[in-house]
Amino acid sequence: MKPSTLKSINPILVALITASTTLAVAFINKPSPQPNISTNPIPQNPSNLTNSECHPILANKVCVAHLTVQINSDEPQQVKYSDRLPLQTGDTIKLLNLTYCIPPQIKVNKLTAKAHLFKNGNNNYQNVLLTSSSFPTNTGCHNVSNFQDSWQLAAGQHRVNVPIMKYEGSYRVVDQNFSFNLDVGE
Repeated sequence: MKPSTLKSINPILVALITASTTLAVAFINKPSPQPNISTNPIPQNPSNLTNSECHPILANKVCVAHLTVQINSDEPQQVKYSDRLPLQTGDTIKLLNLTYCIPPQIKVNKLTAKAHLFKNGNNNYQNVLLTSSSFPTNTGCHNVSNFQDSWQLAAGQHRVNVPIMKYEGSYRVVDQNFSFNLDVGE
């Protein structure tokens, strides 16, 4: 080769070696992709579970994960523990679905649920939506959707409470562990 050709090839080789080294270092130092993170992660400490969390494995009692309600003829919406729904006098609310979870350490032989509408904070048990007593009692989360009636709201503060009645042998235990407020103004 001619010396002039070598002089022009040397800078090109140096540039190629530098570029390939830079690419190799960048590839080695590239952060690894994050694993898929579950949308329902298991809490690290079960004692940190609150009433708003109903985890099928770590809960220590039968719990309500959420309710699905329909206001007037609008689209159904999910309601979680202590959610507040702003409503107006005359609105109709229907409980469409209740999702509850039974953790593995709890053994029950029967479950029922009643949804109570309490006007102005008075625990008046006249306004009740009932379900049948044919709830699944195996471990895991289940949906119940056999609430038949709906409520028409009058003026005032309202609260809906949905206790689960579980039967352990011949003992009936009431867990009043789910409620949401309805504010229909005055």
